[in-house]
Amino acid sequence: MAATHELLAFGVSSHALTAAVRSGVLVRPRQGWYALPSAREDYIRAVRVGGRLASVSAAATYGLAVPQEFPLHVHVPHEASRLRTEGDRFVRLSDAVGETTIIHRGRVSPPTRATRLRVSLLDCLLQVATTESEDDAVACIDSALRRGLLDDEGVEWLRQRLPERRQRVIAMADGRSDSYPESICRCKLVRAGISTRPQVPVLAERWIDLLIGDRLALEIDGAGKYTEDMTPAEVARRVNADRQRDAFLEALGYHVIRISYFMVMFDWPATLSMIQAVMERGEHLSRVKR
Repeated sequence: MAATHELLAFGVSSHALTAAVRSGVLVRPRQGWYALPSAREDYIRAVRVGGRLASVSAAATYGLAVPQEFPLHVHVPHEASRLRTEGDRFVRLSDAVGETTIIHRGRVSPPTRATRLRVSLLDCLLQVATTESEDDAVACIDSALRRGLLDDEGVEWLRQRLPERRQRVIAMADGRSDSYPESICRCKLVRAGISTRPQVPVLAERWIDLLIGDRLALEIDGAGKYTEDMTPAEVARRVNADRQRDAFLEALGYHVIRISYFMVMFDWPATLSMIQAVMERGEHLSRVKR
């Protein structure tokens, strides 16, 4: 992605740019911007609107944990007015019907070469922590911590800028969490009064996703665990690996519950009731009264 003035500075003529667009070598998402057809679609859509990727849209480009589906988030200058729809640079956003694009206008760091198409990592995390659900915000910060993209100084930067009502997001964040559904499940359990330990090592060779008490092991499957494009042999290998893992933990005395992405995101009341039933029998403790 490059601005017209940058390409002209490299010696590319206006005529050559026009020809490249007509031949399909380049696309022009917005007046003054050019991109290769292979450029990330979300970058192209943000530029077409008139700004940079923001919030969860920017978080996805940093490789952070985000929901499977979300609307496009775009940060624009406070005074920006000629915004366009993400799909058509000739249609004003203010005139469009049914547009889901979310516009951010708060103060952020000025764009640099590295952040010309997306807000900075800290600005992105602050936007997520301020405007997204508590669970999604925690999951996003969890992943930033786990990947080493957010250090103690960055955490303090966020804490100083978050309103009081959102401070719990920082308190709940845990860099040991390994996936989006794992973070979401942990947050939901906390609200139910159930504390967990994420990624607990077992015999220095395997890890329990979430451990409740001494022996209730929750194994959380991601949304992409089994996909339609997988061959039967690939599915069989994954199923076998899961069964081996569960059997290994059961043999060591753990009570294992395997929880799917769907159970966490769309069937939580039933999932929580199942976990609570096991706990009511004391099976999360090391000694179970029979």
